[in-house]
Amino acid sequence: MTWKMKEVVLAVILSVICGVIYLGWSTLWLPISSLVGPVGAGFMFGIWVIASPIVAYIIRKPGAAFVAEVAAAAVELLTGSHFGLSALLVGVFQGMGSEIAFAIFRYKRYNLLTLMLSGALAAVFAMIYNLLANGFGYYSTGLLLTTLGIHVVSGIILGGWLAKVVVDALAKTGVLEQYAIMKERRKKGDINGHVSGL
Repeated sequence: MTWKMKEVVLAVILSVICGVIYLGWSTLWLPISSLVGPVGAGFMFGIWVIASPIVAYIIRKPGAAFVAEVAAAAVELLTGSHFGLSALLVGVFQGMGSEIAFAIFRYKRYNLLTLMLSGALAAVFAMIYNLLANGFGYYSTGLLLTTLGIHVVSGIILGGWLAKVVVDALAKTGVLEQYAIMKERRKKGDINGHVSGL
């Protein structure tokens, strides 16, 4: 599927916005992690993967989730993230995990379950990156499972569920009328109207 120019523009705008949010979230992570520790601060993880489900939910095309996450991570890096290059590298892994969630359903299902799965798989792939970057001896088994569990839950809630809330709110304003999300909703509305009229 080829992307229309308006889809590219929207994806860029949303990715930049998310990237700036990522930077602010990264800055907030420092004092919180010093208070509760890096594992405890894991509840913040989900915000760092929200670009993928937001853009994919609106545009509904292969590659949207991956491109959005990598672009947002690049913006975070270029705007001065203290995580440095790892902000971009983990973004690549998170984008791959998120993209897989939509690929599993052949890019035909964009409901809450799929968006939550997107956040969960982004967390799993982020952990794969952490293991590769830090070495497999970096985590004890208990610490690994605890951290992964917190990240997955956060990815489901702050990544997937919150993405749906944000996009649904945007849809109500009418700004998404020209995108796939609204076209599919109108199509379903027509189908339901015909069925109810039988």
